[in-house]
Amino acid sequence: MNDRIRTSLFIFPLLIFALISETFLFLFLLSICILIIYETNLNSKKYARIFAYLITIFIYFLLLLLNYDVLIYAVYISLLAFGISIFFNISGLRKNKENLNFSNQISLDRKEVTNLFFLRESSTIYYLSGVLCIFFIYQSPSEINWVLLPLITVFAIDSFSYFVGSRFGKRKLKLLEIISPNKTLIGYITAFLTGFFVFYILNYFFFNIFSPSSSLVISIAFPICAVFGDLYSSAIKRNFGLKDYGNILPGHGGVLDRLDSVIITMVLMSLAKVSMS
Repeated sequence: MNDRIRTSLFIFPLLIFALISETFLFLFLLSICILIIYETNLNSKKYARIFAYLITIFIYFLLLLLNYDVLIYAVYISLLAFGISIFFNISGLRKNKENLNFSNQISLDRKEVTNLFFLRESSTIYYLSGVLCIFFIYQSPSEINWVLLPLITVFAIDSFSYFVGSRFGKRKLKLLEIISPNKTLIGYITAFLTGFFVFYILNYFFFNIFSPSSSLVISIAFPICAVFGDLYSSAIKRNFGLKDYGNILPGHGGVLDRLDSVIITMVLMSLAKVSMS
């Protein structure tokens, strides 16, 4: 718990600097993308894969520097990759009741190896494009509310659901036990209620991004997406026999272990912005 608090206190000022400095935001998101590429290698020694993704990301950032209009493509790519990866994620869970390690491919048949390959690559593309959606929703300092609102809400969801679930949670959901065995029913309920009220109240009294009717709809969808993003990430790790994506953040694991809910909610905010424009 102390590690989680110290890590959060370290990350918070980095986020503040990223939001007040365009250059720092650019470098911060580039660093996040590089870490995602490394973490989604999933303990395998596939350096050609890392190199290919790095080249692709650097090209995208170069296009941004040259003022090419490529921001919206990250939104569409993230949705497509997310849909594809869900298919392979579910397919893997159905076939593999026990943890599997991707490096131990000798125990897998060709179909299972193919499934894991497409799961890893489609989820990687989703994670990267989802992070890049931040550029779409935050194109000028006047749009900082588009980033602060989901970040604060996700932080509240994670904090309250973790505290309530660990202290009072007893009943598990058998349907989700194979994905996330430590999560409890009270934890999920807390996550939904916290996300709904925090998002709606922050938007209504402070940020004023959405109308009351639109805010009501998004306030319902937001915590559902945040929880689903966490389960989605947990399912991938379960398919590959991993506990965490990495250990760079003490108390949290890897970068993706901290950003799984953030990324999907950034995509949701991007869709909301597209619908409003």
